[in-house]
Amino acid sequence: MSDSHDNRGYAHPEVLVSTDWVAQHLDNPAVRLIESNEDTLLYASGHLPGAVHVDWTSDLDDQIRRDYITREGFVRLMSRIGATRDTTVVFYGDKNNWWACYAFWVFQLFGHTNARVMDGGRIKWEKEKRPLTRDVRAYQPTRYTSEDRADAKVGESRAPAPDRSQAPWARRAVSGLGTTARN
Repeated sequence: MSDSHDNRGYAHPEVLVSTDWVAQHLDNPAVRLIESNEDTLLYASGHLPGAVHVDWTSDLDDQIRRDYITREGFVRLMSRIGATRDTTVVFYGDKNNWWACYAFWVFQLFGHTNARVMDGGRIKWEKEKRPLTRDVRAYQPTRYTSEDRADAKVGESRAPAPDRSQAPWARRAVSGLGTTARN
């Protein structure tokens, strides 16, 4: 699925799919296109045929706690968009896929790793004069099952955070605990 992305220096080129690949899979029931934009009203003005809208503010963020959605919220979202654990989800959006990549990352938190990002995002699709529609396709809800959120697992591919417990500023801060200030 990565087309010619392998030789462009990306850390994970296997995640990217081209606009050509997406165009060839518009009617594939095993693929779900997901539009996620900074401008949450953009989807309604036209989107890729068959794409569903995932609003980062209401679908991916908990509405009460300052955190991502819960596992139960993720299960409801996946059921609503008609995705199963076997569905390949392909994210795209405005602003160079900024919020599409955020959505991609949240899906990784819940173990849905069968996920890709459309290289170039919405702007590339539009510049290539590919079709957009205002039609909203309804998908049959699914019975999705999800893993618990795995924040640490998603970060495993990154270098571990440095241990700053012995940094000079930390030693000074800790040594001052329990003392009173002097004039």
